[in-house]
Amino acid sequence: MMRKIILLLFFSVTVESSIHAQQWFPLEGGLSGLNAQSDKVTALCTDSVHHVLFVAGSFQYANDTTLVKSIAKWDGANWSALITHDSNGVYNGFSGPVLISALAIFHARLFIALNSSLGNVMVSCSIDSFDVAILGVFNDDINSISVFNDSLIVGGAFTQWKTYYTSSTWYNASGIVKWEGGAQWQQVGGGISVGGFSEVNALCVHHNKLYAAGIFETAGGTYCKNIACWNDTSWSAVGSGIGFSGQFDCILHALVSYKNKLYAGGDFYMSDGYFANGLGMWNDTTWSATGVNATAVYALKVHGNKLYFGSDGSSLGTWLWDRVTCYDDSVWLSTGTGPTGDVLALEVFNNDLYAGGVFETIDSITNAGFIARYDPTIIQDTTTIVEVKQKISAIKIYPNPAQSSISIEAAHGKTVNQVTVTDVLGRIIYEQQTNSQLSIINCQLFPAGVYFIKVQMQNGSVVVKKFVKE
Repeated sequence: MMRKIILLLFFSVTVESSIHAQQWFPLEGGLSGLNAQSDKVTALCTDSVHHVLFVAGSFQYANDTTLVKSIAKWDGANWSALITHDSNGVYNGFSGPVLISALAIFHARLFIALNSSLGNVMVSCSIDSFDVAILGVFNDDINSISVFNDSLIVGGAFTQWKTYYTSSTWYNASGIVKWEGGAQWQQVGGGISVGGFSEVNALCVHHNKLYAAGIFETAGGTYCKNIACWNDTSWSAVGSGIGFSGQFDCILHALVSYKNKLYAGGDFYMSDGYFANGLGMWNDTTWSATGVNATAVYALKVHGNKLYFGSDGSSLGTWLWDRVTCYDDSVWLSTGTGPTGDVLALEVFNNDLYAGGVFETIDSITNAGFIARYDPTIIQDTTTIVEVKQKISAIKIYPNPAQSSISIEAAHGKTVNQVTVTDVLGRIIYEQQTNSQLSIINCQLFPAGVYFIKVQMQNGSVVVKKFVKE
């Protein structure tokens, strides 16, 4: 008996075979650079007002042709450069070699952490004009940016800062500082012990408190093993922390608040006595394991009431080496064959999840260039075929029903890259690589019945339609 087809109607309806569901897609050529050893995406930030995703790291080009210099804008279909300017001129991105390690939007300005051979600099620019202002030069890496109680918080490996490159006056910083406007950064409660191997890598607001994590022993003079809590007055420990006392045996990379719990990701296997490989959970009283088995977790993001983490690979049952994995507060779920290298950053844009890192391909075949889009509405399931919603139809198929042939036409002059036809059980019965606006499929020999056409567009988006063969 044909399995029941669940219909979710929203304007025009699209469908997807769940057995062969493709969920990861490249972004119009992706990003590329000049140094294969250092090129990567390390930071993502969504500007929801202007509907732009900022993508940053260490690279030179978008789509192999647009010069972007370590930071680019993605509008959902096309890449463009971030055109910045100051008193000395107008620039595409930032001249290098530069690694942008963190991004944040605060009071209608984009804040950017630049780590380079010339210095480690915090800059900001207006979202509307992108006029660049230098807020401070730090003596070591800047790793993370957050906002807490209307202050901009910055964490890293630094111990000092000064107002400009040429300034000779240094101020104490101790791993974490805050900015409330003006020309001065302030230490946060005496700072966090840094120096040597110590640094702050992640910041997160959870239950109206600021959490800082990385690799350190004390915060404000209080013993805090690799993670500490700031209540806007003083620092406190988070249980017994993560790792073993007196040893640099682990490092935390990411924090996120999810369903009233704090999750900490990193390179470790012990938290408060629990074996919590790569990911630990704090319930405001104790740490506990999450059931994940990741070598290192680098990024955490909540989307659609689910928690996603990006890593260097995890082992969850039969899902070996998923770089992005999903958690719905009860069970871990695979996201399919996505990035094939380390995922260092996750962000939500246009209701999709975006992953950035050091990977050059997705599904081991498709070129991605350090950035990929995950569509969670394309359901991976082995028992049903589920239709997913789409606001605007990107293609037309006709005639439908069809007898001998069916035409697939992309709207608005777009180009189709690939066409795949599956039956109701998810079996692929036809595939065609193309590079045109119009494709024609000879379906004369198809048995009568219902079929699904999956169309991958040139920009990486996917549309799936149902048709009937008479």
